[in-house]
Amino acid sequence: MSIFTRTLILVMGTALAALIILIFLTVNFSKSYINENLNERLDSLVRGQEIKVEQALDGLLEIGPSISDNSLLSSIITNYVASNKPKDFVAIRQILNDYMASSSVLVKIEAFSANGSLLASLGELNDISKSINLINENEPNQYSFFKISKTKIGKTYIHTAEPIIYDGKLQGVLKIVLDVTSFIETFYDNTGFGEKGSSQVFVINSSNQWVELKDLKLVADINPKVTIKKVSYDGFLNSFLAQRLPFITIDKLIPGRKVAVEVNINSNEVFSAIDQFYKQLFTAFVLVLIATLLIGMWFSKQITNPITVLNKKVGEVAEGQKGVEIEFKDRDPTEIVTLSVNIRKMAQSLWRMNEDLEGIVEERTAQLKRLTENLELAVDERTREFQEANTQLLGALEDLHDAKNELVKAEKMASLGELVAGVAHEINTPLGVAVTGVSQAISQLNTLETHKNSGSLTASGFDQYILDNRNLLILMTEQLNVASTLIKNFKEVAVDQNNFDVRELNLHDYLNKVFDTVKPKYKPTNIQLKLTCPQGINVSTRPGAFSQVISNLLINALIHGYEKNDSGVVNVICSNDNDSVTISIEDDGVGIAEGNIEKIFDPFYTTKRGQGGSGLGLSIVFNIVTEALQGKIEVKSELGKGSQFIIEIPTRLKDQ
Repeated sequence: MSIFTRTLILVMGTALAALIILIFLTVNFSKSYINENLNERLDSLVRGQEIKVEQALDGLLEIGPSISDNSLLSSIITNYVASNKPKDFVAIRQILNDYMASSSVLVKIEAFSANGSLLASLGELNDISKSINLINENEPNQYSFFKISKTKIGKTYIHTAEPIIYDGKLQGVLKIVLDVTSFIETFYDNTGFGEKGSSQVFVINSSNQWVELKDLKLVADINPKVTIKKVSYDGFLNSFLAQRLPFITIDKLIPGRKVAVEVNINSNEVFSAIDQFYKQLFTAFVLVLIATLLIGMWFSKQITNPITVLNKKVGEVAEGQKGVEIEFKDRDPTEIVTLSVNIRKMAQSLWRMNEDLEGIVEERTAQLKRLTENLELAVDERTREFQEANTQLLGALEDLHDAKNELVKAEKMASLGELVAGVAHEINTPLGVAVTGVSQAISQLNTLETHKNSGSLTASGFDQYILDNRNLLILMTEQLNVASTLIKNFKEVAVDQNNFDVRELNLHDYLNKVFDTVKPKYKPTNIQLKLTCPQGINVSTRPGAFSQVISNLLINALIHGYEKNDSGVVNVICSNDNDSVTISIEDDGVGIAEGNIEKIFDPFYTTKRGQGGSGLGLSIVFNIVTEALQGKIEVKSELGKGSQFIIEIPTRLKDQ
């Protein structure tokens, strides 16, 4: 990172930290003031609506008591209930009619006796579309404001009931219907709420539910214990990201009445002045930041320009230029002037040293030229010697390769010789049985001829002769078939071992043939051969190479895996997986020492050097598996627990 960048970051970081602290303090100190003024304004609006509602309700609810408290009306109703005189009835209607005429909001007046009988009724109430009971009017002594109704043409009425008391006794009940449509408009006067603000008035019905006064709609989200909640500024970022709630809603319960006022004010109108304040604050922050950036760049240039010029001059000196002038200005910082003077001295010293070195280099170059000429002569001589030695090594390597091939061929022939000896011994048994059978047949034939010539041959004796000879011929045929099968399998395997042509074979059947060739080696021992191989595995490979690998490993397991008179099992297990076949040859013999496992496939390595072992058997197996069969082989063993040779070959050779 350059000095310019570091200086700029330092200046900008310091200025930015100071600005952030200043803005934090400004916002923090102004926040409480803003929220306090905001709540005072909202409280004033809500209180204004509360006063309007209280005044309207007081004015309306005073009409009923003013009529029921009329002493003349109370006395006439008392007399009329007692005597039922027509003149009292006329007087009651006259008084009520006077009230109707004097009030523009009175719609209907009904007078009832104490027992509920209608005494008089003035006015009509038609086209009521909806009504809400505020109290249960069937309960006794329920007076005042008890019901609200609404007509189809949009007029709103309130129903009140007032007791008629005379001489301290209840003489009747006065029920009055008032037209409060104009008062509703007063309730819903939205002056001071902004262009989109509104207010609503709610009352509690007889089921203790809140009802909106204008449309008589039930609402569920008004708290019966409503108080003004505190409102806080939600931040300039919400306005900028359009995530602010559209309205601020405040509910207020009017004390002593089952009436609540709700005020809805557009939040953007409420917060617009605050948003403007923070917008100006943000703009000032950006402008100060830009100014700081420009000042920081100028300040950094003042520091880095002399260093840049000096760096350029030093680069010219480093490239080998001579006579470079290291200059500086008087207004440069003292450190830059001192650095320039020291660099000038260093450059002059370097130029002097360079001249001295050039002289030394010329002298050493002449010496090196002479040494090079002598070295070239020596190299030519050594090259001729190396070429002669290389020719001798190539000849020795070729001789070694021929010797290796001869040893491998001898090992193969020795292995084949062992197989021949074993098969010959195995064939000797069925052939011996056949020869004995022929001798016995000749003897029985001579006996038969003697009996015939002497005339002592009987039918039963002749039948017995036929039966004995039939059994004898069957036995001879079986033994000769065994010998024929052994010879056929040996011939096929022996021919294959000297022929590396590719053909397709059934793995199970071919392994059985290989087993037949090595069984004579196993027969005199207590070691059993076992084959675990599915019938359906076919491979296209070199049978000769394959049979040589399997027979060598089986004989190796017998020779090296077990001591004399040991008993055990050598198991050959086959499996296939997509494009490959795995053959595992496992024994439960003495195993291989851990230090010998990595050398097991090395040529001439054997643990029975003095007992006729050549050490080439497993080396040949390894070369055949990896080259002729295009596979791989590995060995796993644990001393005292046996060995496992795992061969993996492709089901079809790559060049087929």
